[in-house]
Parts: sequence; C-alpha cells; structure tokens
Amino acid sequence: MPQHAKKHHFIPQFLLHHFAGPKGKLIVHQVMSERRFGSAVRDLGHRNFGHSIYRPGHEPDHVSMEAAMGKIEGEAATVVRELVQGRERAVPAHARSALAWFLALQWQRSRFLMHVTGRAIGVEDEDEDEEQFQTSMMGFISMYVIDPWQLRHDDNAYYKDQWNHLVSTLLSSDMHWSCYRPRGGGLLVGDNPVCFSGVVGTPPEGVPTGFFDHGVGTGFHNFRRLTLPLGSRLAVIISRDPHDASRLSASDINRYSVFNSREFVAHAPDWAKSHPDLARELPQLLERQRLLAPAFLQGYAPGGQSH
Repeated sequence: MPQHAKKHHFIPQFLLHHFAGPKGKLIVHQVMSERRFGSAVRDLGHRNFGHSIYRPGHEPDHVSMEAAMGKIEGEAATVVRELVQGRERAVPAHARSALAWFLALQWQRSRFLMHVTGRAIGVEDEDEDEEQFQTSMMGFISMYVIDPWQLRHDDNAYYKDQWNHLVSTLLSSDMHWSCYRPRGGGLLVGDNPVCFSGVVGTPPEGVPTGFFDHGVGTGFHNFRRLTLPLGSRLAVIISRDPHDASRLSASDINRYSVFNSREFVAHAPDWAKSHPDLARELPQLLERQRLLAPAFLQGYAPGGQSH
C-alpha cells in the first residue's frame, strides 16, 4: 500500500515556520481550553486525513486535494519569502494575487467554517456522516477556489469560472495593500490568518460594535480591513482606509489575530522574553476572546492539540 501523509495541514507549515524558533518549535495557546504547550511546526494546525475524499466503492483519496492546495500554498510561500527578505512597504501585483488566492483557500478550508456549516445542515458525529460531509466540503473548496485558481490565466475561460468572491474583493481598487514590518518583530500566528476587523458603512443591526474586531458580523462587502501575519516581523495590511497601515502597531495586529482565532495562537519559545510588553497583553486578549467567543463559536472548541 502506498504511504500517504496522514497530517493534512489547514495552516501550512511554511507559514508556521516564519513564526517558530530556530529548531522549528512553537509555544501554542489553546484559545478556549487555556492550555499552553510546546509543539513542532509539523504537529500544529492539522487534522488527520482532514482533506481526504471518500466515495462509495472507491478507496479513500488522500492526495488529490492536498496536491491541489499545495500548488496555491507553493505560490504563496514563494511570495512570502520574497516579502520577508525585502524592506519595501509596497506589495507588488504578483504578490497581491498570490496572497489573495491563498487567503481564499484559508477562508474556505477553515475548520471553524466546516463546523458551522455542518451544524447548519445537521451533520452527526458518526464516521460515515463525517466522511460524506468532508467530501462535500472538499467539493466546495474545488469549486470556489481551486478550479478558478487553475483557470485564472486562461484567456478562453469564462469570467464566472475564474471568479472568487474574496479574491475579487481583495484585488479591487477599493483595497490598499501594505507591508507592515515592526522593528522588533513580535507578531503572533493563529489558526485563522484571515483576520477581519472594523466595519465600513452602516453597521449591521444587532451586532455589538466590539464583535467586528473578532471577524464577526461583517461580510466581504463591508469589513474595514484584513490583517495577514506572515512572520514574526511581517504582516500584510489590506484596508479600505489608506491610512490604516500607518496607524496600526504590532499590538493592534496581535489583537486582531487573537480575536479572529478559533482554536490557537502561537509564537516562538523566546517570544515572551524578547517582547515583554506584548507578552503582558496576551493573557488579557485570550481571556477576552474566551469570554466573547462562546457567543459565536457554535460549540467549536477543540480542547487538545490538533488531532
């Protein structure tokens, strides 16, 4: 029997490495359980066979989705390496495109999104139900992200077949992209790198104002900004306000990372020693997230290390 990678990462290892210590180690803070533990990069942000496809009468397909996602990740990884090594504030067009598609993939394969969708349609926790549901969710990722990405440069393709809602939003003229490079570093990584905050226009009724910074209550049409931490010393800020990039600090970006996390945040083992001010803020941010998150997590609270 061929050997397949068992750990399917919903947060790619290339991204985690940009936050890890020299030996590829991270300190992980579980959002809802208050657990704190050390982890190797490869042991974090995955589910066993989490991207596998199950079809009646066929062997499980453990490789197709991983391979397809890997191509989008690979393009993003190249761009992130370029940006990490650079010093510019501007984000070049090819990098904006690669990161927009990467964000679309991260959004669509979010374990929290899968959980919420499963609850909405009444999926039970039985293996057969879960396998069928996971296969359906992989189909959505193919339809909304992978297929359009593969056709993005095809002049013969219909526009609708190349279109992704989040990519279209992020690459529109409304959005201002900028690299943020905190002098001392200190940025955190979480299980959800698609960190929405703020709102533009008339706020939706019935949503407490503070929830917008937790990625709750807005859609692609009215979030104010998206912050994307790409390493301990680099984040990309994508905002409808051209002045946001010069206003935000490492403390702000970490706050959005914690508030948009649904499972964990992590940093290098020496982070607290190197960044005492940021380290003092982290327990308060986590406590606030624990207090508010039950209102929108819909029972999603993985309590152990990623399994």
